[in-house]
Amino acid sequence: MIGVVLWSDNKAGKAVFWCEDHGDLAYYEEPALPEGGAFFDTGDMVQFDISVHRRLRIADNPRLIEGKVSASLAEALRREGRAGSSDEENAAPKVATAQIIPFARRALCASPFTAQLKA
Repeated sequence: MIGVVLWSDNKAGKAVFWCEDHGDLAYYEEPALPEGGAFFDTGDMVQFDISVHRRLRIADNPRLIEGKVSASLAEALRREGRAGSSDEENAAPKVATAQIIPFARRALCASPFTAQLKA
């Protein structure tokens, strides 16, 4: 998986990655940060393995692809979040977006064709 570092704490050896599949964020914690070792900065593009543990996406074995590729991404997301939570009159004009309808499991109904398929 490839992602961009949204947040990092160099002293604690922790980071949060925005993933290329636009799914849930991936969390990373360095097991043992080497003395004086470099860590990731906000905006770095990284490649990593991903696993799911207790409904959290965990990044493993991250590798730096390129530094500071998208340093302004975290701030852009903050601005969008603030714009969406402000009063209606102060907010940016709303843009028409698609309505996303989740797929729901439908109950199978008996029909004459079902009996033919079973035969």
